[in-house]
Amino acid sequence: MWTVNVDKAVDKRLKKIPNPDRERIQQAIYDLETNPEQLDIKPLVGREGYRLKVGGWRLLLDIYEDEKTIFVYLLASRGDVYKK
Repeated sequence: MWTVNVDKAVDKRLKKIPNPDRERIQQAIYDLETNPEQLDIKPLVGREGYRLKVGGWRLLLDIYEDEKTIFVYLLASRGDVYKK
């Protein structure tokens, strides 16, 4: 079992997303706790961290394997997530 910490900005953004997508994202966050190995998590290119695809949305994560902790620090649409 993993511990998943979600940034407050992610929670705030999640409340503004329409329901079918919101439920899928919430389920993906729950699945991070139970079985993250089964999800589409890939390392980011050009910077540290990982991404999880959920339809047209992306969750950016930090994974701490020693502590079995995942920190979700950004939720954005596919087209906006990688822009700085």
